[in-house]
Amino acid sequence: MQAWAKRYPGSPKPKRRGRIRGRYSRGVWLLASAIAFAVLFVPAFAIAQGGGQQTFTSSARYTVLSRNTGNGSGGATAQTCNTTPGNQACENNVNSGTGLAATYRSRGLVAAQFQTSGSGQATPFTISTNATGMVENLNANMVGGLLPTQLFANYQQISQQSGSVTKDLGQTQSSQVTCPSGTNIISQSGAVNQTGSTNDGQAALQSVSPNNGTQATVTATVTGKANSTVTFSVTAFAVCAQT
Repeated sequence: MQAWAKRYPGSPKPKRRGRIRGRYSRGVWLLASAIAFAVLFVPAFAIAQGGGQQTFTSSARYTVLSRNTGNGSGGATAQTCNTTPGNQACENNVNSGTGLAATYRSRGLVAAQFQTSGSGQATPFTISTNATGMVENLNANMVGGLLPTQLFANYQQISQQSGSVTKDLGQTQSSQVTCPSGTNIISQSGAVNQTGSTNDGQAALQSVSPNNGTQATVTATVTGKANSTVTFSVTAFAVCAQT
């Protein structure tokens, strides 16, 4: 038996050291995993602290998808910053291709809101110099809720002509024009209709001026040599509109 045991020894009994290793081997792996995580996480955290977190993917959909499944309240994302003009924007969407850089969709009637809280006259957004095309379905061509055809339909030109008179050198003749009730003067002008003269006399416009918000006066005077006379009439024009 001893000879057999020496030639074919059995499995050695496990040593106490081996039992201890088996008992704590899981802890060793956890420690190693924690060290590896720290090695990977600390540089990423340092990058995030220094220049902002960056994510790179090659997805056919979206790199980041935020979805709030609440009903009635709760947004998907909220971004805040504290920059000044000329620096980075809080949100900067850049499409390196030729597609849209942003879309806003809603089941409601308002898809986006631009709000400013600075002092002075606010500008909700600016347009680049090459954006000279017409935006379809945008009622930016309306003024006071009126289309151009409606706007100009509200305007009317009226005129008033004086009687024909003969005036000597330096004398004047005037004509007044008054807008219809409910309208105001937008612009005024005048004209002289000369039908005769002596000694090279000429009738020339002297002034065109509004008297108030609804009336304007046009005045012409006689110029020329001594003893000149001119036969002429004066017409006053005005563009009136509801304001």
